[in-house]
Amino acid sequence: MHDIPPSGPSPIILGPLAEDLPFMIRNLHALLRPVGHIVRDPLGIESGSIGILSMVWVNPGISQNDLAANLAMKKSAIAKLVKSLEQDGLLDRTRVPGDRRMNALTLTAQGHQMVGQIRRLTQALNDDLARDIPAHDREVFFRVLEKLHASLAAREQAPASDGMALSPSQG
Repeated sequence: MHDIPPSGPSPIILGPLAEDLPFMIRNLHALLRPVGHIVRDPLGIESGSIGILSMVWVNPGISQNDLAANLAMKKSAIAKLVKSLEQDGLLDRTRVPGDRRMNALTLTAQGHQMVGQIRRLTQALNDDLARDIPAHDREVFFRVLEKLHASLAAREQAPASDGMALSPSQG
């Protein structure tokens, strides 16, 4: 009689893929996608709205264009979500003096309450997802991700100077 291997996926060696950023990010995204509902469902909110509210919370007065650039979303998607959040009483849009096309976004009192709920749920989810990772390693991981984000965002804004610069269709 042969031994039957345990059910479930077998552990595999990633080899060089473990240091392939697009591969690792794509796979992490796929693994994380199913747990997003843990934050969205209790609040009855879309994931894009969570990012917008959080960015406005830490950057009061931010413009829709700056949101689009920093959340890697199309301006049209930002405009639609901002309109919805404003109708829900979570955001205020104020025209910027001297530029009639620009709106400064701020949270309403209800928006601040929603961000508090988002932060509590997100923190609990992050703690659960990273429960087996030491706190110091988490801090380093997020510091590196923040630096990578800033570096890639700067490349996106700067004119391409060599073949390694990323365009929106490459990222």
